Amino acid sequence: MKIVLAVVLALVAGMANADRITTMNRSERCAYATKLQVLAAYYFGKGTPRGEIKIHWHGDETPYEIDFINHALDMGYEYVRREHEAGRKDTPLEVLGDRIYEACVNGEES
Repeated sequence: MKIVLAVVLALVAGMANADRITTMNRSERCAYATKLQVLAAYYFGKGTPRGEIKIHWHGDETPYEIDFINHALDMGYEYVRREHEAGRKDTPLEVLGDRIYEACVNGEES
């Protein structure tokens, strides 16, 4: 009985450290990252500096979740900056999203 209790307590402790992102499968994680990156591209297009994007944190995010979201926003700004440098300033957000998602599911995301 003590062994079962120890295993259950260890599992509960492990689940407490889990976050919403690590429990997503690859497709879900790619879709979430893509949404964040397209959002960043939208703000980039409006001329909003990356540092001025307001993020509403709920207060229960893990450090990994915060890093994931910030990294995705940073990558969205970087991606659209490269698009602009390549002369593709008018690429629709839907097309950017498709490209970003496809790169992610193919393992090409940074």
